[in-house]
Amino acid sequence: MPKGAVYFITADDEFIASNRAREIFDAESKNVSDEMSMEIIDCSAVKASDVSEACSRAISAASTVPLFGGKTVVWMRGVNFLGDNRQSKGAETDEALAKFVDFISRLSPENAVLIISASPVDRRKKLFKEIQKISICEDLQSKDPSESCLQLIGRESEKLGVRLGHGAAEALAATVANNPRMAVLELEKLAAYVNGERPVSEGDISEMVPIFGEGDFFDISNNFYSCNLEGVLSALHRFFFANKNASARPILTVLQKQNSLLIQIRSLMDSGELISSTSPQPRGAMEGASEKFGRYFEGAGDKSSYNIFSQNAWYAGSKLAPSAGRFHLKKLFDIQMSLARAFEELIMRPGADYQVLRDMFVRCLSKEF
Repeated sequence: MPKGAVYFITADDEFIASNRAREIFDAESKNVSDEMSMEIIDCSAVKASDVSEACSRAISAASTVPLFGGKTVVWMRGVNFLGDNRQSKGAETDEALAKFVDFISRLSPENAVLIISASPVDRRKKLFKEIQKISICEDLQSKDPSESCLQLIGRESEKLGVRLGHGAAEALAATVANNPRMAVLELEKLAAYVNGERPVSEGDISEMVPIFGEGDFFDISNNFYSCNLEGVLSALHRFFFANKNASARPILTVLQKQNSLLIQIRSLMDSGELISSTSPQPRGAMEGASEKFGRYFEGAGDKSSYNIFSQNAWYAGSKLAPSAGRFHLKKLFDIQMSLARAFEELIMRPGADYQVLRDMFVRCLSKEF
């Protein structure tokens, strides 16, 4: 089979594979005038019969001769049955996949282009190697999630025509916790924000991009550690209004983890290792402190929500340090005790989650506290 009829796009993250496959699908479809000759097939399988149906639909679509001539472009999107999972096992699945591989091995690029985006995949399997051999394969795997996210940000910024300033790509990847989908969404917002007038800077990301992972709690934690009592009470009211039966426990957990990290940063400020400021730390400051003190943490090499030196250095220096600069160390210890007391109150006052959090915020941010 002449290569060019089948594209095999694989990645450890489904969004990365689909994003690249979309680029190929759009490029191959440019010269196709008949929309009926372009088809996207969702191939996420739950059971063996789904695998058979997806393969049959792809074979049928790629075999269809366009009414007005030319070639057919087919995208098998979200293929999830090429990994080591139950969808990929069984006689019915084996038979369907064998038939499918035989078909694509004979497919001519003059008649059709078939694009397969798959995740997860088992690269040890004979099936993976067979498809790889007869296709144009792009395996976007990476042992480093940060590197994968940075590569995606680079490709997307070129497509959007947005320039990234020094360190901006790394800052964006760190802020969204290397989540590819969030990185693309936030990059689109940043592109609209700068409107092509200048490059996106680290400052733009610090100001415009919320910390991924805190979800609905971002407004609450951000206002709290900005010492904005009115803002945190308003965010708390909105959260419980939208989530009638919400629990306060996840919010307390997020705050407790962040407060633990702020205590460590504030201690480094008080000792003179970091600059005591509500502005981001100078480049390299967190790395320098880590080299000096990181070894004293038990299991220092492991990622931990309670070890400041296991956090992304940009995130710690640009997102957390300004918050730590707003508080004295004693105040942060007092907040830590208030958070523990709030957990106890939740046990003693079932159903009073909103009231417990409201009272805690008022106590912590009042001048008398």
